[in-house]
Amino acid sequence: MMYPFYPQRDSLLSSLDPRVKIIGTALGIASIMLYNDPKVLLPLFLLFVLVGKYLGGISLREQLALMKPLLPVVIITIVVWPVIYKPRVMGLLFGITFAVRLLTFALLTFLLLMTTSQRELILGFVKLGIPYEFGLTISIALRYIPTLYMLSRNIMDAQKSRGWEIEKGSFITRARKMTAVLIPLLVASLKTAHELSIALESRGFGASKKRTFLYDIRMRRRDYIAMGIIVILFALSLYARYGLGIGHVELRY
Repeated sequence: MMYPFYPQRDSLLSSLDPRVKIIGTALGIASIMLYNDPKVLLPLFLLFVLVGKYLGGISLREQLALMKPLLPVVIITIVVWPVIYKPRVMGLLFGITFAVRLLTFALLTFLLLMTTSQRELILGFVKLGIPYEFGLTISIALRYIPTLYMLSRNIMDAQKSRGWEIEKGSFITRARKMTAVLIPLLVASLKTAHELSIALESRGFGASKKRTFLYDIRMRRRDYIAMGIIVILFALSLYARYGLGIGHVELRY
C-alpha cells in the first residue's frame, strides 16, 4: 500500500508547473552545497520553512513532523563532529552546519512532494528529457519514504501492544530489540514491492516504447516568472559565494 503524501491544497507552489518545482528543488540543494557557514545556512533553512508555510500552505507543525524521523541522524552528526575535528568548538560548529544541511535537503524534497502530485511529478521528469521509466522510478522511490515510515510506525505500535519495550536497556540491548521491527518491516517492504510490480504489469507497463498521457502540462506566465526568479536567486547565491566570498569557512585538519 502506498500511503498518500500529496494533500490537495490551494497554494502558489501547488499551482506551479512541476518542471519549475523540480528545477527549483535541484537549484536549492545546489545553493545549500555552496555554503558551510551556519550564519548563512540557518537563515536559508528558515527561509525555506517560510516558503513552505506561506507559498506552499504547509504548516510549521507538518514540516516539523516530516523532519522528525531525521532527528537521530542530526544528533549523531552534531555529536560526532566535535570528536573528529579539533578544536572541539569548531567541530561542534561544523556538526551543526552539516545537520542543518541535511534538514534543508529533506525539507526541500518534502516541499516538492507535498505540493506536486505523483502524476505531475512523473510528467515533469519526462518533459525535462528523463525517460519515463526513470521518472517513474524516482517518483516511486520518493513516495516510498512515507510508506516505509508509516509501516514502521504501525509495526512499532503493534509490538508495543504486545509488551515490547524499546526505551529500556543499554544501547546494544535496544539495538537488538529493533529486530522485532526491522524483520517485519523488511517482509512488508518486499510484499509491497511485489504488489507494485503486479500492478505495473497488469497495466501493461513497458509494452510500448512510446508513452502517451491522458493529461498534459504546460508552462504558463506565472511559471516563467517563477523560473526567472529562481534562476536569479541562484545566480545571486553563486555571486555571494564566489564573488563576495560569503558563507564559506575553511576546514583545517
